[in-house]
Amino acid sequence: MLEIIRRHLPPGRRIFVGVIAPIDPRIETAEEVRDRVLEASEYIPVEQLGTTDDCGFSPFFDNGATSRDTAFAKIRARVRGTAMAAELIGARA
Repeated sequence: MLEIIRRHLPPGRRIFVGVIAPIDPRIETAEEVRDRVLEASEYIPVEQLGTTDDCGFSPFFDNGATSRDTAFAKIRARVRGTAMAAELIGARA
């Protein structure tokens, strides 16, 4: 998939890669997120790369599939993992 994105990515467009699975009850680690971002950075220029969740945490207001605590833990992992990847990417640039 990342290869296809690289082939068709127009200049100036930002691509947000899903690094968190909201419906999976397991909380991703920051290191897992970091590795996903680093993999994506091999295909997408870092100035065009962003991270996001695979989908929103609650597509409907009455969806309790993911608890608030789990959602915030996953968001923290995304923020930390993205920052970890940014540090490594900056160090290799």
